[in-house]
Amino acid sequence: MSHYQSRRRGNFIIDERFVGRSIEVYTIDGDKLMGLVDEVSNYEIGMLVENAATIIPRSSIVYVVTGQSDVHGYGECCEKDFVLDEEFIGSDVEVKLINNYSVSGRLVKAVRNEIAVLHQNRAYVIPRNGVAYIKILKRL
Repeated sequence: MSHYQSRRRGNFIIDERFVGRSIEVYTIDGDKLMGLVDEVSNYEIGMLVENAATIIPRSSIVYVVTGQSDVHGYGECCEKDFVLDEEFIGSDVEVKLINNYSVSGRLVKAVRNEIAVLHQNRAYVIPRNGVAYIKILKRL
């Protein structure tokens, strides 16, 4: 693995490990795109949606829903860059998104550009730039 790939892995939860997996992507305009991940880059995710190649800019993603087991492993976060870092892993949180939607659950991963919250056996991967605020409901 190149240095570039390992750095990118630390920045995003949705990375090259998701190629071939099925995900649901919710965009800022309210669309829900379901399909298989084909390619992942720093700025876009390429998917096969209803047999059409679809490129989704990361900047248009409000959140991604995937299987609970798809969000695994340790991600290096960003000590001193963010208050919400790996010390909060395992905490019960409520995430208010910029589209006024809320997700409550357990924080399971926090990396530079995304966080992951488990809710009802599903993982919500949320770009940090899509978060209005986060309430820590119960900290471990």
